[in-house]
Amino acid sequence: MTFSNQLFFVLFLLLPLLRASHPKDCSSSSCGLQDVHARFPFWLDPNQPDFCGHPGFDLHCTISQNTALNLPKSGTFLVREIDYRSQHIRLYDPEACLARKLLTFDVSGSPFSALYLAKYTFLTCPNEVVKSSGFDSIPCLGNSTSSFLATTSLDIAKSMLPSFVTEKSRFSTYVNNQDLWLKWDSPSCSNCERNHLRCGFISNASLQVKCFPFEKSGTNYSSYNTINCNK
Repeated sequence: MTFSNQLFFVLFLLLPLLRASHPKDCSSSSCGLQDVHARFPFWLDPNQPDFCGHPGFDLHCTISQNTALNLPKSGTFLVREIDYRSQHIRLYDPEACLARKLLTFDVSGSPFSALYLAKYTFLTCPNEVVKSSGFDSIPCLGNSTSSFLATTSLDIAKSMLPSFVTEKSRFSTYVNNQDLWLKWDSPSCSNCERNHLRCGFISNASLQVKCFPFEKSGTNYSSYNTINCNK
C-alpha cells in the first residue's frame, strides 16, 4: 500500500470521529421566535440533520411555528419548555384537551417516562345528573347527552355507582388545565449541561455520547478534551 493510499485510509477512518467532534450543523435551533431551543439529544426536523439528535428525540415546527413532539402511541404534543440539566420536557395538548389524550396515554415506544404520576378515574354521567349536582365537568370530552368527570379518589368513583353521593371538592377539571411533564434517562447529558459543555455522539457508528467544548468563532481546534457521559 502506497503512502497516499495509507493516508486516504486513515482519513476515511477518522471522518466519522471528526464529524462527531465538529458537528457544525448542530447548533441550537428553534421554531420562529420561540424560547424552546432544540439541541442534543433533541433535533429539529428539517432545520437540523438527524445525526444532530438521538433516536426518538426528533421535534418539528407546526404551521403556527410552535415546537412539537410526536409520541408514537399518544400523538402530537406541543413543547412548552425543555430542562436539559434535569432532563425534563414540559408538554401541552395543541387542542387544549389533555384529558382526552390521558384516556389512552402510552409512552412506550419513546425514550420518555412520566415525571409525576397520578391516577385519575374518569366517569361518564348523564348531562341532567351532572347539571343538577353542580359538579364541574370536562367540557372538551362531553357531548349532547353525557358529561365527563375526573377524580383521583377511587373510593369516590365507586360511590358513584349506583348512587350519586360524593364530595364536590374531590372532582375537578384541573387535570385538563395542567401540562404534562415527562423525563428521559438515556442518553444522560446532564453532566455536560452542568459543566457548560455540549453533548453529542462519540461517533456516527455509536449511540454512546460524551461532552464537547463549544467551538469558539475563528478558532481551529485540532483536538478536544472530553468528559465521558453515561449512555
